[in-house]
Amino acid sequence: MTDRECIDAFLAQARNRALLESSVRLGASALAVMAGVLVVLALLALFTGPAASWPYVGVGAILACVAGGVALGFVLPARVLEERTAVARLVGERCPPLASALVSAVELQAAPADEVSRSPALTEAFCAQVAEATRPLVVADLIPLKGAIRMVWVAAGALVCLLVATLVFPSLVGRGLRTVFHTPTLFEGAQVAHGPLVGDVRVTYEYPAYTGLPRQTIEGSTGDVRALRGTRVRLEMKPLGSARQARLLLGESGEGGALPASLDHGQLSAALALDESGSYRVWLQPFLGRPIREDRAHRIVVESDRPPEVDIVGPADRLELGTPRPVEVAYHARDDFGLGEIAMVYRVNDGPDQRIVLKSAQGVREVRGTTSFAPASAMLLPGAGVAYHIEAKDRDEISGSKIGVSRTLHLVIQNPREDHEDHLLREHEILEKMTVALADRLEFDPLDQGSEPARRLSRLREVRDGEQVGLTQLGHLVEHLRRTVPSAKLQASPVASASARLDKLMREEDELVAALAGKLDRVGLWTRLGAAFTRHIAEIETLVLALDDLIGRQRLDDLAGMGKDLVAAHKRLQELLERYKATGDEQLRRQIERETRELRHRIAELVRKIAEVEARNEVGPEWMNLPDPRKAMEEAARLDSLLAEGDARSLGEALSELGSTLALLRDALDKNAGGFGEARFPQESRALAELERKIGDLEGDQRGVADDGRTLAKEVNAELARRLEAQQAEFMAKAKQKLDQIERKLSGPFPRELGSNAETAGEATREGVRQIRRLLPAKEWHEAARESERMVDRLAYLQQVAGRQVARSREPSTNLRDFGDRVGDAAGLARELAADLARLVPRGGEVMSAEQRARTHNLGQRQGSVEERTRGLARELGGRGESVPRAEEAASELEAIAGQMRQAGQDLFQGAAHEGAGRASEAAERLARLRAGMHQRPSDGARASREPVRIPEADAYKAPREWRQELLEAMREKAPERFRDEVRRYYEELVK
Repeated sequence: MTDRECIDAFLAQARNRALLESSVRLGASALAVMAGVLVVLALLALFTGPAASWPYVGVGAILACVAGGVALGFVLPARVLEERTAVARLVGERCPPLASALVSAVELQAAPADEVSRSPALTEAFCAQVAEATRPLVVADLIPLKGAIRMVWVAAGALVCLLVATLVFPSLVGRGLRTVFHTPTLFEGAQVAHGPLVGDVRVTYEYPAYTGLPRQTIEGSTGDVRALRGTRVRLEMKPLGSARQARLLLGESGEGGALPASLDHGQLSAALALDESGSYRVWLQPFLGRPIREDRAHRIVVESDRPPEVDIVGPADRLELGTPRPVEVAYHARDDFGLGEIAMVYRVNDGPDQRIVLKSAQGVREVRGTTSFAPASAMLLPGAGVAYHIEAKDRDEISGSKIGVSRTLHLVIQNPREDHEDHLLREHEILEKMTVALADRLEFDPLDQGSEPARRLSRLREVRDGEQVGLTQLGHLVEHLRRTVPSAKLQASPVASASARLDKLMREEDELVAALAGKLDRVGLWTRLGAAFTRHIAEIETLVLALDDLIGRQRLDDLAGMGKDLVAAHKRLQELLERYKATGDEQLRRQIERETRELRHRIAELVRKIAEVEARNEVGPEWMNLPDPRKAMEEAARLDSLLAEGDARSLGEALSELGSTLALLRDALDKNAGGFGEARFPQESRALAELERKIGDLEGDQRGVADDGRTLAKEVNAELARRLEAQQAEFMAKAKQKLDQIERKLSGPFPRELGSNAETAGEATREGVRQIRRLLPAKEWHEAARESERMVDRLAYLQQVAGRQVARSREPSTNLRDFGDRVGDAAGLARELAADLARLVPRGGEVMSAEQRARTHNLGQRQGSVEERTRGLARELGGRGESVPRAEEAASELEAIAGQMRQAGQDLFQGAAHEGAGRASEAAERLARLRAGMHQRPSDGARASREPVRIPEADAYKAPREWRQELLEAMREKAPERFRDEVRRYYEELVK
């Protein structure tokens, strides 16, 4: 390296060292100054308050300090030391002995070449001397960093002081710094005006269209706003000072944002739509200075449109009907701003809600009306319960229509046979009393010369007293017939005729008995009494037969009416199926399922009635020659599986077959009812008695098979319980845990929005939990499984209702959402419990011993033997035709029972003792019913009235107070003397 290069390297090091020292020292100084400036700005901002300019001032101060530090500490020194001569002088200042020589060497290097060429050797020697002098020098010693480091510590101390002041005095320095660097909202950046800012406030309301309210303007308002949600409000006010800009700050702290306001000719105006309650303040920006805002906020109160109020009036809170009849219902709905749709909502038992739209009020604020509530009769079987109420919607287009609900009324469809059976019991009682009276007269001889006349007269009075009681009851029966039977038919009634003749004979006997009271020895009177006695016996015999025929006719009429109802229900099913084929509507499919189920129940009711009539032996077998109604049951049962498969074509064919069966049944019932009055049925024949004996023998043997099968099934169940004891204990623990969880999920009140139907289903679910708790320890697994399946269905219904209500509500309550979640969890637990129960118990054949298998095989053989005898009797009956009453029906039933016996035998051969014993027992019961029905007759059928159930006058309508007052005033006016009583009674009836 040459001497000149050594000098240049030395100067470069000195320059870099000088720049470093300057940058550190002046940069630290700038930081210290910045800390002081920030403290000063924080105190000023705290004193003057928030302003939009403070962030700019704060950032500007920081930038100024940083820029000053950079400029003074680096940029300016770099420019000053850009020339090597300046660096040489700086080094000379730090090392005076070298100052002149170093500067001269730098200048010689920078001198022109012609000047240096005059004495080159001298120049080179001089540079060598200077280079040699710089070699022992250390730049760090010439330009130390001690001063710069001290300044760094000063800057660090200033920053630490700033941080400590911020932490120690947060309400002073900290809040001031936040004010400096925080861009204030309009609310924060405005000064608070302790006096009023505006005057002459005018508020104009434009209500939602559905309310029908006119525009309303309030002069001299305080500025507070109160109106319905959706109302548009225009605020107009006059600023009390000059302003160039105006806003309405929403919320207590302006958190709702700023609403633009216009200033026109010194008038401030703003418009807002009411959606939720809150407040606002007026904000004004004057021409000079900071903006100002009001100290006190004006209230904004949003009123919710209340749901409609609905009242319902029915014949009774809990009405019991003998048959599905129309029920008159009155309702009164009212709403502040107009009603929309008014509907009746009802539910049959635990089924889904059904709606009947009554009317669209089209904005009328109050509606009174009546309706005839007649749900589809196909859905109302005896014992069915119906809960119904009125719902009214308003026309709230802003928050969504709200629903007002009336109280819930209930009606129960009584068993139509209950009252009728009471009537028949009374007829039977009369029949028995008249039969006893007939027997007494037959045993008593008024011409018996062997007894004393006084004793004969006393006995005669006893006989007459017993008969008189029966005749009195017979008179009430005749009066009942007069009210329920057309008079033309009543005149031809043998009961009425026989009753009239007996009354006449009783009066004649009264005269003879009165004559004999004082003349017991008059033989002529006793002779006349004997002749009247004979005629009386004949009339009682006629009455007894007429009563027996009347009971039989009532029984057959009832069955004929049921047959017609079944055909009508079947016709409705066909109509629904045709509509379903055309539309594929899922709602129609569900309705078909419900009505198919109800039709099956009606057929079962008919089967039961026929069996009951047969059990009473009130009508002869020739009047019960019917197709087997169980065939209709089987055909109706097929419809469920076809509905599940969705095969509309096969469903239509099956429905047609069922219709043919029902038509045959109806025709047979009509024929019996019509022909009963033309002839009497003969007494039971020996063939019928023999048939009854044979069926009884079959029944006894079948019951023996069923009893032995049940005994074996109990043994197998006990073995199963022993083998699965550990598994059952574990299952019981898990089941108890799940039941406890389900019970907790369903604890507490039900949401009011779901109505009484959901509450009823929930109570039934809770009862199901209690039932399962009882069944599981008793190891009644099958019943527990069925109850768990019912619980799953009820919870699924509750889940569906809650989900539908949540979807329908614009803002569902927290209670409703929580209830839906809890029901969903409970439904999942119930499904798990049902699945566990289904998997718990294996088939009995898997745990049978060899001896038990042999017994099941023996039982299967015995069952096969009884089956063969049953088929043989069926073939015998089929060949005997008319010689045995109802032979064809008995043969068909025996064939069906034999088929059931075959299934029972197969189950027993396969080791399924429980299933086989159940089928065997059912076959035995069917044999018992067949045996009882071979000589018994059906029941009466006075059809229930179809007239609507009216609302009682006192409950249906309350006249307005003014109208009643007018009536009272009119009552005080004097009427003509001869009409005074009639007028008084007229007014009394009016005001009831």
